[in-house]
Amino acid sequence: MSVEEIKKIAQIGAGVMGHGIAQVAAMTGYDVALMDISKDALDRAMKLITVSLSKLVKKNKLTEEQKEAVLGKIKPTLDLKEAVQDADYVIEAVFESLDLKKQVFKEMDEIAPEHTILASNTSTIPATILGDATNRPDKVIDMHWFNPAQLMKLIEIMPGEKTSEETLKTTVELSKKLGKVPIVLKKDVWGYVTSRMAISFLYEGAWDLQRGMAEPKEIDAAVRYKLGFPMGPFELADLTGIDIGREMDEIVEELSKTHPAYVEGPVVRGPPIVKEYIEKGWHGMKSGKGFYEYPGPGVYKRVEIPEELKEKYDPTRFISTLVNVAAYLLRMEVSTRDDIDTMMKLGLGYPKGIFQFADEIGVGKVVETLKDAKERYGQNWYEPDPLLVEMAGAGKKFYE
Repeated sequence: MSVEEIKKIAQIGAGVMGHGIAQVAAMTGYDVALMDISKDALDRAMKLITVSLSKLVKKNKLTEEQKEAVLGKIKPTLDLKEAVQDADYVIEAVFESLDLKKQVFKEMDEIAPEHTILASNTSTIPATILGDATNRPDKVIDMHWFNPAQLMKLIEIMPGEKTSEETLKTTVELSKKLGKVPIVLKKDVWGYVTSRMAISFLYEGAWDLQRGMAEPKEIDAAVRYKLGFPMGPFELADLTGIDIGREMDEIVEELSKTHPAYVEGPVVRGPPIVKEYIEKGWHGMKSGKGFYEYPGPGVYKRVEIPEELKEKYDPTRFISTLVNVAAYLLRMEVSTRDDIDTMMKLGLGYPKGIFQFADEIGVGKVVETLKDAKERYGQNWYEPDPLLVEMAGAGKKFYE
C-alpha cells in the first residue's frame, strides 16, 4: 500500500502521545478514529486537542472554521473494531506492557483489512516481537513519536525482521506527510537508539545520588550549565515520570529471558533509590513529589537550579557513559554516526550530538573514565565498547 492510498488512520490509545498523534493526523487531513478503553480518557483527549487547536487560532495559525474542521475529522470511540475495521494505517500507543501490546496487535490483526499497516509507538519493544503476534508481520513496524507529538519533529522508525520494504517506505512517506523528520534504524533492538540513551541519561545521575556523590540540584546544575542540556536528569525524570523508567526496566528483564539478543549492549539500569521513590508514590511532577517537590500533583513549576552549584559535580563520567551506549549502537550498525547525533538533538534535546561530545572530551579520556568507573563500581555498562578502545588506541575522533 502506498501513502497516497491512506485515507483513514486509527489511533489506539488516547493518552499523552495518542491524542497528540491524532491531532497531527487530523490536521494533515486524515480521517482519524481515536480509540481508548476509557471514556474519561477520550473526553480528556478531545478537550486537550480542542485547547491545543484554540491556541493555534489565537496565534492566527488556524481559523475557527479550520479548527472545527480538524475536530470533525476525529471520531472518538471505545470500540476497537469500530476504530480499526476500515482503517488504512493504525498507530498503537497503549500502556508500555509487552503482553498488552502483543494482545492488542493480535486483536487488531483479526479486525483490520488485509492491506492495513499496524504501527506501534512503543518506546522499547522490537517490531519483530509485535509482528510475530499477528498473521501480517510484513505489515508491522515501530513508529516512535516524541512528546509533544504536535511539536517534536523526529519520528524514529524501526522495521522488524519481517517488515516489508513497502511497509517501511509507506511509513517513511507518511511521517514526512505528517510534517516530521523520519530516521530509519537498520536493526530491530530493544529501546531503539533514543530510549536506550534516554534511560541511561535518567539513571546515571540517580546512581551518583545513590552513591552519595552529589545532590540532585548539583548534578542537574552540572549537566545544565557545564554540558548545555536544557534539563538535568532529575528535572527530566520528574517531568516525564520516575515510574516510566520502571516500565522500561521490566521490559528489559522480560526480554532478557525470552529474547536476549535484543537487549545486548550497555544500558544503565535503575538503582535501588529509584525503586524506593516509586514504592513511596514519589513519581515526580504528576504526584507532586519526586526528586523535587512541587506545589501539588500535576502542577509543574520549574525547579530553581543555581548555576554556582555546577562546580559540585564533574559530569565527565556522566557523558562518557552515554557515549559508551551510543558507541555500541554505532558499532553494531543499528544506526549511523550522523543519524544518532541528529536523533540526540531532534528527539532528546541534546545541545550537540553525543559523538560531538565524545570528540570534545577526547575518546581517550572517555575510555579512561569508563575503565575507572568499571573498576570502582563493577557495573557492566561501564565496560568500554571495543570501538572506543580501538579509536583511543589510534588517536581517532568521530569527526576528523
